[in-house]
Amino acid sequence: MLECPQCHIKYGRKLQQCPNCGAAAINHETTQAKPTALKYHQFLQASWRQPLQTPWQWVNPQFGWVTFAILLLVNTATISLLMAGWSEQVGAVAGVTGTQVILRQPVALWPLELRLFLIQLGGLLVLVGTGYLLKRYLLKQKNLRFDRYLTEISAYGSFVLLLTMAALLVTFMAGLMALWLVVILLVLSYLWVNMAIVVSLIRQPMAGFDQFYTVILFEIIVHLLLLVMSSQVVMMGLANLF
Repeated sequence: MLECPQCHIKYGRKLQQCPNCGAAAINHETTQAKPTALKYHQFLQASWRQPLQTPWQWVNPQFGWVTFAILLLVNTATISLLMAGWSEQVGAVAGVTGTQVILRQPVALWPLELRLFLIQLGGLLVLVGTGYLLKRYLLKQKNLRFDRYLTEISAYGSFVLLLTMAALLVTFMAGLMALWLVVILLVLSYLWVNMAIVVSLIRQPMAGFDQFYTVILFEIIVHLLLLVMSSQVVMMGLANLF
């Protein structure tokens, strides 16, 4: 509907002027159309073809939460396998409790796969949080909210979700152990987060700090984190062997 600015009479859009006084109308309808399902599918196609040039700004901030939650959900799909191995180990421990007590050996109630999963999940959250803090405080983006940040990096790396699901399917069909599945998801998660955050830091106009040095600082933190995670994995592997 259109409204006359003088006599405030509302009339249809077919009339070019007010039928009472002839004044120009005021359009109360929003000029910005809401994103439709077609635009959303076009956005996903653009994210697959050109992931580093995806126009993510129009996407609802909840898109970031949904996409990031899907990635974590795919990673937590290994919980069923991990719990199955855990229950078998707990049952075996219950059967040899007397032997364990006599030999005074500690009982490992946390399987290796579950500990690797927790390391993977913690590393993923640390990487995302590090990128957010660098962009908000070092690049002086004080108005950046965490949901918008998740939306941006999800748009840059949403196509990796397909690769993650494909790795999940291949792992199940090949009959691999849950340990290999966690390792595959760890590598894909690292690649996705690293690529998306680096692009987010580079494509930042009016930054308060040089983007190049910000990326260098982020990569130093990432590789230090990978060094700590790798050392923990190696130590757990050696402890599991001996």
